[in-house]
Amino acid sequence: MASFEKSLLDDWKVDKELLAIAFTHPNYTADHSESENFERLEYLGDAVLSLLTAEWLYENINEDVGILSMLRSLLVQTDTLADIGNDLGLKKYLITSQKYKITKTDVEDCLEAIFGAVYQSTNIEKTKEFYYFLFKERLEYFKKEISTEKGKKKILKQTVCEHNPINQLQEYFQKKGLELPVYYLKKKKGEEHDPQYFIICKVVINGTEISTIGKGRNRKSARKNAAEKILKKIGKIKE
Repeated sequence: MASFEKSLLDDWKVDKELLAIAFTHPNYTADHSESENFERLEYLGDAVLSLLTAEWLYENINEDVGILSMLRSLLVQTDTLADIGNDLGLKKYLITSQKYKITKTDVEDCLEAIFGAVYQSTNIEKTKEFYYFLFKERLEYFKKEISTEKGKKKILKQTVCEHNPINQLQEYFQKKGLELPVYYLKKKKGEEHDPQYFIICKVVINGTEISTIGKGRNRKSARKNAAEKILKKIGKIKE
């Protein structure tokens, strides 16, 4: 990991302070208010990753929007990003409270924050190079598999297992031309090494407001839980 960190600073020109923030977990800053955690960089990096993945799929995979969306979901899902983050040894550099047990979602969030830091420190073209550097093998695999009917079925079968209610909910509202879902933190409770987040998701359909509360060990899992509850309410997921 030391070589990767050095590469981030020297080869990818990431700002040293931003990189330190990208490694800082939110539960650490609860007791160290002078420090900034990775949540804002993660928010930015998540959007950058989604854009770069969508652009690559658009330029390299000649399929309809539905299949492209499923492929993008696979490429940026928690398991994929956590696998890349673990290969890079990100757990060793995550700054958390002493008793906190790092999860794969934390590794995913850290990697997204690093993408945010690369983008903020450089530009979209440099970030694109960084994206290809980390995703090259997976992108080539997708391109090869999707080119045959057998490979396509194999890939699409994986999307059945991948369940991202946040993306599913957003795509539903985009297709309907409705205002997109809004998420905000209601409260956080529990010990710092075992926190519980409560996120509200609010949508409006035909003038009727629907809201749910999701919970999880971090903001992302709480948002997913809230989005899934909304989907169930509007009948997109069968009970």
